[in-house]
Amino acid sequence: MPDLPDTPDLDWLRKQAKRQLDELRRTRPSARLADAQLALARSYGFSSWRALKAHVDSLTVDGQIVEAARRGDREALERLLNAHSGKLHLRAKPYGMSLLHLAAAHASCVDLLLARGLDVNARESGDNTCAMHWAAAAGALDSVRLLADAGGDVIGHGDDHELEVIGWATCWDGCDDSAHRAVAAFLVSRGARHHIFSAIALDLPDDVRRIVAADPSALNRRQSRNENNRTALHFAVLKQRTGMMELLLELGADPLAVDGGGQPVMVYTHTPDADRPVMERIREMTQAELVSAARGHRPPRSAPPDLMAALALGDVDTAVQLVQHNPALIAPSGGVLHLMAKRNDGRAVRWLLDRGADPDGTWPHWDADVTPMHLAAMQGHTAIVRMLLDAGADTTIRDSKHRETPRGWAEFFEKADVVAIFDAHPPDRRGASG
Repeated sequence: MPDLPDTPDLDWLRKQAKRQLDELRRTRPSARLADAQLALARSYGFSSWRALKAHVDSLTVDGQIVEAARRGDREALERLLNAHSGKLHLRAKPYGMSLLHLAAAHASCVDLLLARGLDVNARESGDNTCAMHWAAAAGALDSVRLLADAGGDVIGHGDDHELEVIGWATCWDGCDDSAHRAVAAFLVSRGARHHIFSAIALDLPDDVRRIVAADPSALNRRQSRNENNRTALHFAVLKQRTGMMELLLELGADPLAVDGGGQPVMVYTHTPDADRPVMERIREMTQAELVSAARGHRPPRSAPPDLMAALALGDVDTAVQLVQHNPALIAPSGGVLHLMAKRNDGRAVRWLLDRGADPDGTWPHWDADVTPMHLAAMQGHTAIVRMLLDAGADTTIRDSKHRETPRGWAEFFEKADVVAIFDAHPPDRRGASG
């Protein structure tokens, strides 16, 4: 194992990684810079490129100060700032986060930095946030209180995610615990107001009703481009808030709305029954159309969500009727097989395959054209993977963005059981029984 130079330089390491990428691509054309960086880090005994970078940064004074703030080591931070007082206003790359941003989850360091005069409302250049946003996201009530008492903006309008501080306290993964709820309650006590996304995240029906009553357009409000311009209903499905789905639909939310990428709400779940209220509402609309078509002696108008809803609810009669009138519903361009594979709906996947759905067809999921196998592999749905293999799915097809096979997706998302299935089914044996 090679040793790092006594004074390693990050730019030098980046150049090394680029050279290593050229070497990797001679035998693995799909290799990416991240693969080369990981290989380089491991060659020096580090578990990841981030760990290597952190080590190199820690060898500089700036790096030591940044790391002390990040880990909340008040003693080390105070000692370093006493010795290097000119470093108080340093900004961490790449987004110019202040020490207050970095220390936001640690009240003792926040207290120290505020006492030394750091601007409580300074913004960083990545998400245009204040330290308050980061303290709220961490569920750090003591820090939020210190920042608010020092004049911190508890609303925080203008961040790139358009969530404000209360959204940072509630809308990210893992932000529905008691600590984050306490932060949200404190923010409200200091003048912040819930918006529809924070109210959905915390499952607050009275607040949702109040928000929509005051401004009916809130139902059509969309999250930022960073979140694919999701509607409130998309967000409720993502959060698996069944009661919120029912309430939003009652208030008039459109079950057929698509996000900024043209994706329906059902793309936001990977379990069979999580969006049942939405599927039931779509089926109601489908059945009304079938009745109208029969009355008017015309073919029914249908779209992929109609078939998805029928299959998700086990309504085979309606599914059969839809496909009889419109066989193209099971074509890859509709994404029905893809989404049923993603949501681990084995009954629906089998039904579609039995009627000729193409297991190798590609469909745009987010920003990459993928096969149903890519999505099943990403979610770790072993039964669906085996079902697709038994149907003759080609495991060598690469997605259009990352140029990876389904096995590559399973490896990236750390689905070891799926990787093992692919390893037992090399390409020349695809279609063999699992």
